[in-house]
Amino acid sequence: MMRISTEMFFRVANPRLVALITSGSISDPNAMAATWHAPISFDPPLYGVSVAPERATHSLIRESGSFGVNLLPYEMVDSVHTCGRISRRERGDKLELAGIRVFSGPELGVPLVEGAYTSLECELVREIELGDHTWFVGEVRSVLALSGDGKIDVSTVRPLLYLGSDLYVTVDPESVRKGRVRGTRQPS
Repeated sequence: MMRISTEMFFRVANPRLVALITSGSISDPNAMAATWHAPISFDPPLYGVSVAPERATHSLIRESGSFGVNLLPYEMVDSVHTCGRISRRERGDKLELAGIRVFSGPELGVPLVEGAYTSLECELVREIELGDHTWFVGEVRSVLALSGDGKIDVSTVRPLLYLGSDLYVTVDPESVRKGRVRGTRQPS
């Protein structure tokens, strides 16, 4: 087994699903691209995101007590990349520059992204300092999705995945297949 560097670790940990994490208010919204995010509980429904303290998103989540998780299609790659590379502190108009429009979430009023195929409104319930990041845990208060059953149809929505080094990819709908448990007989 080869020992790898920290830099190499981040390369092999990809591809990962990209989300735009929204925070602030509808009158003064912010968005940050993130791949360090995950669902963490069904009951209650909890979702977590990792944010560095130097990011504007960090202080905005703490101040507002809420955040949004927005999953965007591959076609919005340049908008997402702009939000990931430009700081709100450098350019207050970064959402405008990125071509991102937001609307007010139905439960908490969290800014959510137009064009997202799934958006979550999360109420902050806990924060955990882990290394050089804070893991913000939010209780999911509303879910907006393109399809009524919440299942993403990858033949119509191409999820945006980050490969690292400013590279992005999406899924091939031809590769979708049902998994099988090895060593068991499957019903025909």
